Amino acid sequence: MLPAYLFRVGIDWVRHQKEFSSSNPYARCEQSIKVLEKLFEENLCRADSKHLEVAAVCAYWEEFFHLEDPLHDEKEWKEGLSKRSGQYDNFEKWQEWFKSSYAKVYTENNIWTSLLMTSWATTHQYQLIYTEDSWDFVPSRSYLPTSHMWRLSHHIETVTSVLKEFWAEESKRWEDAGFIIEDESTHYLGRVECLGFDTKRYMVTWPARAHINTSGGGGAHREDLDLGNLVADIITPVGDNWYRRPDSVIFAHDHVDITSLINRATYVFGSKRRIFELALDDDMNKAKLQAQAEGWLVEDLAV
Repeated sequence: MLPAYLFRVGIDWVRHQKEFSSSNPYARCEQSIKVLEKLFEENLCRADSKHLEVAAVCAYWEEFFHLEDPLHDEKEWKEGLSKRSGQYDNFEKWQEWFKSSYAKVYTENNIWTSLLMTSWATTHQYQLIYTEDSWDFVPSRSYLPTSHMWRLSHHIETVTSVLKEFWAEESKRWEDAGFIIEDESTHYLGRVECLGFDTKRYMVTWPARAHINTSGGGGAHREDLDLGNLVADIITPVGDNWYRRPDSVIFAHDHVDITSLINRATYVFGSKRRIFELALDDDMNKAKLQAQAEGWLVEDLAV
């Protein structure tokens, strides 16, 4: 079972329990940590408590700032935090203001740290991520609302199985083209729509003959392959309002169309690989132009 899915399930359960309705967002975050620890122990294994807590609070506050059905106190907290954090261009200054203004309630812990960082990130178009030993801001990505997460939940195991098998075949195609694909584990527990493909770091090593290697220093050129986001783009394309939802063709009538899923995966994965193949003998931007002319999916094309 996906850790990211367990996070969303546990958080949604806590938010809608009557016994917690008279509490506040901070208290519900504390309760969510306890619930998620239990869910992990029952469904996966006993996780490192330090990393589980960090992952839990990040998931909780990210959901908090994307709620479809905010409770009254959640709406007040969100509006107040967004208004204040949006006034600071520097996170440290925002944190300093909050610490001094709310000294009676603030303590140095993961809950407050994540709340302040997620608030600032949201109002400045970033998202908060964590690594083995740090927190960081990265450019914001579209979010999968909880209502659509529940719709996707019935098909997660099936789709994950199909895409894992497809990726095993696709990685061989990269290797046949001369690239080396390697992966390494991380402590990041991912997002639901990435189906666990974002819990590892995937790296592409270019072959020695690649054009890109002749322009820099010695040694093989390596770069990250954002496999998790590719998977998210396959099953939950970005909508017109910065939110994701299950693909209407793949998940038509609440069933999975495996043929459509494979066709979409072939196009999305194949587009990324084709750009790299073309870039073996030319610069990346020209490779993207050629790939676009061939009908492949091309994003962030320089103009």
